[in-house]
Amino acid sequence: MNRLIQFSNSSHSLGNGSSYLIRPIELADREHIIDLFNHLSPESRYLRFAHAIAKLPDDFLEDILHLDYKYEMALVAVVQNPNESEEVIGIARYVTPSDQHACEFSLSVSDSYTAHGVGTQLMLKLIAHAKETDLQEMLGYVLSSNTKMLQLVSDLGFQIMATDDPDFKTVSLPLHST
Repeated sequence: MNRLIQFSNSSHSLGNGSSYLIRPIELADREHIIDLFNHLSPESRYLRFAHAIAKLPDDFLEDILHLDYKYEMALVAVVQNPNESEEVIGIARYVTPSDQHACEFSLSVSDSYTAHGVGTQLMLKLIAHAKETDLQEMLGYVLSSNTKMLQLVSDLGFQIMATDDPDFKTVSLPLHST
């Protein structure tokens, strides 16, 4: 199975005359990822990490910046600020256990950009990449109270299933039809 597929950056409109770029994460994005996290509301942090969290854990940050592209992918959505610096406004990632053909995704989008289709575009690109790497299924575990995420994955064709824990839903998308 060849999972070392190239990724083509893509530009998308924000609808206000500006645009953002989706590209693979880079080591140089470290401070941008911290800034994204620091600008998430407490509610958004809770919905993403399933518990209250005030600081992005160092081990999480290291994991997301040092990917094994055979089993993982992380994409960021970035805008150019007026001072020509980049700002990460969203991140989508999947990880795959080495003996599996399914991957688990995560998604975070800046509160300022949640209604601009950034999450949808990040997920579409992440799904397309997972398909190209011959993965068979994309999974996610979503808080039952995270109605925006549940609507997004439903719109993308994911099946939403109850779990033994009423606080969570499992979402699943087959990546290849048999």
